[in-house]
Parts: sequence; C-alpha cells; structure tokens
Amino acid sequence: VDPLHTSDRAADLSDAKDEYDRSIRTLYSARKLWYRLTNSKYSWTGLSGGDTDHSTINMLAATLAYYLRPKPYIREQIDKRLRQSLPADIDPDRTIGVPIRRSDKCKGHNITGSAGGELDCPPLDVYLNGVHQFLDFDPLVENVIVTSEDKAACDEFVELLKKELPQLRIVLNVGDVQQGTGSGTKLEAYVDQASNVDVVTSALTSMHLHLRARYFVITSLSTWTSTIAVMARVYGFASEVYVHDVGRNHNLFSALARKGCEPIHGERMKN
Repeated sequence: VDPLHTSDRAADLSDAKDEYDRSIRTLYSARKLWYRLTNSKYSWTGLSGGDTDHSTINMLAATLAYYLRPKPYIREQIDKRLRQSLPADIDPDRTIGVPIRRSDKCKGHNITGSAGGELDCPPLDVYLNGVHQFLDFDPLVENVIVTSEDKAACDEFVELLKKELPQLRIVLNVGDVQQGTGSGTKLEAYVDQASNVDVVTSALTSMHLHLRARYFVITSLSTWTSTIAVMARVYGFASEVYVHDVGRNHNLFSALARKGCEPIHGERMKN
C-alpha cells in the first residue's frame, strides 16, 4: 500500500465515481476509511518476477519472509552466528540440510509444561538413510547442515554421521540455545539464562543456515521444517532444491515444501 500524500502512486478520491489516473496504484477515500489496490498488487514482495510472479509458493515465501523479518539487533546476532557457523568455502549445491524437529513435537514426550506430542517422530536412522540416498544421487555432496531444538537428538545424529559418513563436513548452528521445546516460553525450566530473544535468534539462524543447502531431509508433519524447505526453494542459494520427506503430511503447505508446487488432484488422500 502506497502512503497517502507521500507518493505519486496514490490518489485520494472524494467519491467512488471520481476519475483517476489509471497508473495510480493505491486509491484512498476522503470520506471513509478504505483503500484498494488497482495494479501491481505484488510489487511489495520484491520478487524477481515483479508483478507477474503470482505462484503460490512465491507469495507464501514472501509472506513468511515478511512475518519472520527480525529486529535490527536480532539481525546483527544472526549475522554474527552465521559467520561463526558457516565455512567460508561452503558450496550450497554440494550441501544437505537436516533440520530435525523432535522434543515436545513427539508423542509420548515427558517435557513438563508442554502440550502433548502430535508426531510419531521418525528414528534418527531414517534421517540418516535420507542422507545416504542423496549421496547415492549426488556423490559430490561435501557438507551436511544439522540443526534441532533438541540437543540430545542433534548430538546423537552428529555421532551417527561421524561414524557412517566421515567424509562429510558437519555444519552446526554455533551458539544454538537448543531449548528442548518448540515453545519460546517458560525457558527457565529448560535452559539456564536463556531468553525468548535467544530462541528466536537461534531458530532464524538455523533457517538461514539451511538456505545454504540444496538437498533436504525433513518431516513435513513439522510446520517449521516445512517452512525451511519452502524458504530454501524461493530464497535459497542453491541452484535447485530437492526434499526427502521422512514423515509426510498431506496438505498444500507440505506439498509446497516437498515438491515446490501444489498437489495434484487426489494426492492429499494418498498414504
């Protein structure tokens, strides 16, 4: 929306029947609190395709980027952590991203104060198998980015990688709070001296790390890991994105994460 009286792309109409320059983008009413866009509805996104790029995934990613935009002081922390975490020579096209969502997402967890789990969390060797499959597909893979809010799961998976695939360079989120819950509240019960800001910074740093990957092993039953895959498809540094889904959800968002497009007719009903 273009600001009133501050842009040559906005006009103030006293009546709905008033004539106006058709190149004007935003119309305001002088009598009532309303406005409407006349053209270039998507120009605010800054997408490379301009106003012609209306694909669902591009609009969704632009919306997520808007809502996930950090405050300047958090942006500084993210930048600092990325510089500490990312090798200078990392090649996104030769990198696998494994964002693991566990802790209170899993059914049967024993985390006090968290809601009951909603996911039969895939075993870590299932994630490892996904990494193996990508290596079979692309033997030139050099790096694997591993993140999780669950420190125990992250540490265990790193040990599996070191044992099974020692040739891969493991990239971790340096300084990650790993609060052991998907919630940003009541952190004092999980991590000493942690704050909500620390959790937000850690989560957004993890997402930005994964933008440097081409291949992903996720569970689309997790909205967060699906978000990472969607953002990587639109804003990532790799030439293409491939996703191996080890825990499938069957809705539009998971399909966008998994394939980058809307599900074909009847796909939501498939097992």
